[in-house]
Amino acid sequence: MSATDDFAGVLHRLSQAVAETRSMVRTVALSRVPPREWDPGFRERWLDLLQRAAEAIATADGDGLEAVRAGLDGLVDDLDPEGRYWPVYGALIVNLRNIAEALDVVATVQPVEVPHPAGLRG
Repeated sequence: MSATDDFAGVLHRLSQAVAETRSMVRTVALSRVPPREWDPGFRERWLDLLQRAAEAIATADGDGLEAVRAGLDGLVDDLDPEGRYWPVYGALIVNLRNIAEALDVVATVQPVEVPHPAGLRG
C-alpha cells in the first residue's frame, strides 16, 4: 500500500507526458516545414534522442532519461537559433525534454508492471 502514496503524482506526470506527446505530433503535423526539409544534423540527432527516450521509458531507465535530457541540451548548444526552422526545432526539443523530465520519476518509481507488447504475442 505504501507504493501508492505518490500515485497521484505519478498519474500527473503521465498525463503531462501524454500532453507533450500530443503537442509534438501537432507541431510536426501543422508545421510549414516538413521533416524531410529539416536540417539532417537536427533531424538525425533528434530522432536518435527520441528513440533513446522511448527505450528508456520502456525499460524504466531513469538514468537513460537523464542522458536524453543532457543530449537535448547538447543539441540546443549546437543549433543556430537564427535559422528558419528554429521554431519547430525548439518546440520539439522542449516537448521531448518535458516528456523525459515527467517520466524520469515514473521510471524510477515504476508502480505498475505491464508486460512488453512483444511478450503478449503468440
